[in-house]
Amino acid sequence: MSAADGGGGGGASSLVVDHATLTRVADQLGQAGSAFDSVGTSRPGAGGTGQAEPLLLMILAAASDAAARLAFESTTIAAAVEDCNSTVETVDAHEAASFLVNGLVADE
Repeated sequence: MSAADGGGGGGASSLVVDHATLTRVADQLGQAGSAFDSVGTSRPGAGGTGQAEPLLLMILAAASDAAARLAFESTTIAAAVEDCNSTVETVDAHEAASFLVNGLVADE
């Protein structure tokens, strides 16, 4: 599939990126991570559950740990997507300027 077909290019030197979409993905991942993290500010207690209390506390601790990791990873991935998007956009601008100044240069 070629870049003209919307397939992202045919070789190592071709890359088609929709910067607006990547920005939207990064924003939504960041918002989801923040929202998920804010939900974790409170949790139910296990008090009054009798003999099941230690087990319930372990389950709550495991769920809290998983939620914290999910929120962290979501915001980390959002930052990585935004960094990649910015880098590709910068390189695109540099290459476009180079093309305007130098014209099409054949590979040696």
